[in-house]
Amino acid sequence: MNVATGSWLTRSAHGRGIGTEMRAALLLFAFDVLGAEWAESGAASWNEASLAVSRKLGYEPNGVTRVAPRPGEAVDEQRLRLVRARFVRPDWTIAVRGAGLALAQLGLGAPRM
Repeated sequence: MNVATGSWLTRSAHGRGIGTEMRAALLLFAFDVLGAEWAESGAASWNEASLAVSRKLGYEPNGVTRVAPRPGEAVDEQRLRLVRARFVRPDWTIAVRGAGLALAQLGLGAPRM
């Protein structure tokens, strides 16, 4: 199983570690609770801050594609992939409650934690 992530932070939240922490929490959930083998993401090729967050967590480049975020506008998107074994885990953990019912609804069985 794999997961795909995406996020957007308002400019006032940039540079404060919020994006890194949010992505790390999502990856902890994906790998440890859902049992994902890898995660995929992407960022506009010009968005160095977003790409830096991905690199910090262990993501590696996985090709470039062309996307149209708005009608009439096309940009290159750097695709990224992170395998579970390369995840640079934070020094904190998450606690998940109630995942069993959600996983059952999704047909994924019991939480892996």
